[in-house]
Amino acid sequence: LWALVPQVDPLLDESSRLRPKRLKMLRSGKRRLASAAKLEAWTARPMSQVGAEVTGINLHTALAEADTVAIAERLQVEVDRHALLLFRGQSNFSPQNHLALASLLGKVFPLPPRFQHLQSPHRDILRVSNNADEGFIGVGTTGWHIDGVSYATPFGYSLLHVVCPPTRGPTLFLPLYPLAARVHTAHCPAWERLWMQCGQGGKAVHHPLLFAHPRTQRASVCLGKTSGLVWDKGSAQERAADAGATTSMLAELSASISEASGTVYRHEWRAGDLVLLDNLAVAHLAPPETQEAPETAGLRVLHRVVVAGIGALRGLSED
Repeated sequence: LWALVPQVDPLLDESSRLRPKRLKMLRSGKRRLASAAKLEAWTARPMSQVGAEVTGINLHTALAEADTVAIAERLQVEVDRHALLLFRGQSNFSPQNHLALASLLGKVFPLPPRFQHLQSPHRDILRVSNNADEGFIGVGTTGWHIDGVSYATPFGYSLLHVVCPPTRGPTLFLPLYPLAARVHTAHCPAWERLWMQCGQGGKAVHHPLLFAHPRTQRASVCLGKTSGLVWDKGSAQERAADAGATTSMLAELSASISEASGTVYRHEWRAGDLVLLDNLAVAHLAPPETQEAPETAGLRVLHRVVVAGIGALRGLSED
């Protein structure tokens, strides 16, 4: 007779609904399965010069529906492997998505007020353009650089999203690992003792010219607004290189960059493009055509979000 009596599942309440804790577990499990399926659909196809093009994902949808921890882990693996990730066709990628994606990789760097354009949708989104009414002009045009060298800790990542693609006006990307190998072969061990200076006087900051990437530990190069060079920074032998030596060494560095021109990736922006950049592995440059008038090159508007670095750069010879 007992077998004929309906049994009550302790996980079900009187209205045959799952208890909240069990329901939450099931929903969480479904989300993990959905996230795994979405991540499995990603493919990262290496490009010829640097980086990889990622297909099979809509970032707007993934950020809303998938497990963000899993997304962060996958992004970290891919960006450490390729240094630059290109996502095409992200037409519904919003400023909120931009900030959310960046936050998966670390702390979004708060922009100082002087970098907050009136047309920017958020105070931490740098808006650049070839029209001063639409965004800051002339940004990134002075030479090859990584972002944030004027701070004690350069930025870890830079995320660039095109809001309005021009008809011409590419961004150029230079992989730094091959450049570091070239410089190391030509000038080390001497240049392992060399530091670049950004700024003057009490506001000057210094970074090792050749440094070990904080995650991959691969040798990289610090490029940016170099106002001077210093030997053996922080040691009893510290001394500034004189003007003549500085000019000569920077010319040699420039020659090495020119020799590496075959590794440069020239990105022509299309609607919906997003570039996620390992800022310590790839330098970038906005060439002169990015500043052509909208009447001749089309309106150019880019949004940039940067992620704070995780510590001061360490030289190759530091423990």
